[in-house]
Amino acid sequence: VLLVIPAPELIRSFLPDWVSLVLIYWALALPDRMRLPIAWGVGLVIDLVVLGIPGVHALSKTILVYLAKHLSLRVRAHPLWQQSVVIALLLGIELILFVIVDFAMTGNMGEVHRWTAVIVGGLVWPLVYFALRRSRHLANLGR
Repeated sequence: VLLVIPAPELIRSFLPDWVSLVLIYWALALPDRMRLPIAWGVGLVIDLVVLGIPGVHALSKTILVYLAKHLSLRVRAHPLWQQSVVIALLLGIELILFVIVDFAMTGNMGEVHRWTAVIVGGLVWPLVYFALRRSRHLANLGR
């Protein structure tokens, strides 16, 4: 829903990628249940919704979840503020993928202005973490 809400470009450049934050949370919290095909499917749905280049979001979300699953044990062992730094780095890697694909397809670097969203994503990570952790416990989803 947050992907299709109209907003001025200035505001949109500060909005974090909520879908990526949710995927990262589930990849860290339940790495055995968060499978790569789920990330691929979510990315394909995003590609359809935003009418972008088919497969770009699917690829980026799959790589993002793979990296988050790979780092899950190490990241969960750290305090939340250090996790926020790792989350910002993961979001930055995803943004770099978007910039590379955009440059390869169009010759311009249209996604570069989104670095503020990466920083905001790291800053809101504690809120996302606590909200999704609470929902996970209410749904009784264990390890």
